[in-house]
Amino acid sequence: MTVADPDRPPGPPEVITCIDCGGRAHLLGEAPELGWAAGDLAVYRCEDCRDRWDLVVDEDDLSVDD
Repeated sequence: MTVADPDRPPGPPEVITCIDCGGRAHLLGEAPELGWAAGDLAVYRCEDCRDRWDLVVDEDDLSVDD
């Protein structure tokens, strides 16, 4: 379980688990200037196997947990 950072605007997580090797895949680049929107592409790179993951942002990624 990840804990939401109250200072970070809603969007895809900064780190995900790599589907191939189980390592940590980090979000590349910065948030769009106008913020994340459903349908945006979030690009990740795994620090272990170096695989790249392109994931589409959905509404769940934009919700703020209370």
